[in-house]
Amino acid sequence: MIAKLFGIRVEEFGFGIPPKALKLGVWRETEFTLNWLPIGGFVRLAGEDSSDPTLWEKVNPLIRNKMFWAKPAWQRALVILAGVMMNFVIGIVAFSIIYSHMGIPKENGSQVMVSTVVPNSPAALSDMEVGEVVTQVGEERITTSDQFVNLIKENKGQTVAIYLTKLDGNGELEESARVVSVVPRENPPEGEGALGVAVSTVPILKYEKMVWYKAPFYGAVEGTKEALAWSREFLRIFSHPAELLKNVGGPVAVVKVGQQAAEQGWIMMMRFAGIISLNLAIFNLLPIPALDGGRLLMVGLERIIGRKRVARVEGYVNGVGMILLISLLIGVTIKDLFFA
Repeated sequence: MIAKLFGIRVEEFGFGIPPKALKLGVWRETEFTLNWLPIGGFVRLAGEDSSDPTLWEKVNPLIRNKMFWAKPAWQRALVILAGVMMNFVIGIVAFSIIYSHMGIPKENGSQVMVSTVVPNSPAALSDMEVGEVVTQVGEERITTSDQFVNLIKENKGQTVAIYLTKLDGNGELEESARVVSVVPRENPPEGEGALGVAVSTVPILKYEKMVWYKAPFYGAVEGTKEALAWSREFLRIFSHPAELLKNVGGPVAVVKVGQQAAEQGWIMMMRFAGIISLNLAIFNLLPIPALDGGRLLMVGLERIIGRKRVARVEGYVNGVGMILLISLLIGVTIKDLFFA
């Protein structure tokens, strides 16, 4: 839309990321396509990849006016940012729909959730899973992580019953629960604890339904809050390379998680779509060649070293960046297929 506003010819509008899977049609000079990687989308603009400044003056003026490279730097920057902002908007809209339907979350107590299970620990051998909620230890109800830790310490070397359940697609406890019997270690390896789990105290949320004419407004407010929270979390992860490499996933992982979300209903699927969209927005803003952040960096460098000098090297820089991104994609795909 922004490109059209500035008179730039949009040659292709793609759903998903290339390679191209299907041509959907052509409308007003723009080809609409469906691509194989079902993540986000892209636009291909006329003159977007022109890296030879000597040809700029030779282009017919009528055609030149529709070229991306012929526009002022501020217009090109806005066009680049438009795609990123659309990902933010999609994320906000997805969360807003959820909260418009479910209501506004209100904190109503606390619960203890398993956040880590150490391999070969008593917890792992009893099949405790990350994401499960501990509701009871023995005869005592559990509401805080400190309470859980103290009870486990008191029962070292003894068999203890731990009651576990999961959260449903609405973030509420499922009715079904299970009990595992486990013996906390008296002398555990350093840093693992008696049970071999890490737990955290998380709030219990209840959703207050709003009347129909207020629901979209309150939903948009809560949706924006959650979108900002996820954006901050992604920025934190991207700023810690070790954590990023540990958690990075490719298309295979995305499809697997998407299938799991779909099995839990449309709300979880909508939340998953919002998270993916925000992840793409933050990732695209990174100052890496071939990404929107790298292109913005090149636009900024024009003021320092000159437009034509940047144009001569930009194609090569983006080519190297694309090779690195494809290599990363291949690497994480292999990891998802054989080591997940």
